Amino acid sequence: MIKLRFKKMSTNRNIDFTKAFDYYCKGLNSKEIAKLLDCSYRTIQNYMSAENWKEKRKQIKNEIGT
Repeated sequence: MIKLRFKKMSTNRNIDFTKAFDYYCKGLNSKEIAKLLDCSYRTIQNYMSAENWKEKRKQIKNEIGT
């Protein structure tokens, strides 16, 4: 099982990045996620890059087999 760890990035808002990653794995893009979490899409994109979400999603899909 893959353990997801999110780095602490300075932010003024309390954004649930675990939830954001879950939305990303379900196929939502950064603008859609930002709208749901009431934050900037650039904030989501920064996390996507910093945390390498694309690779993590790929690993999860391979692990599940879908």
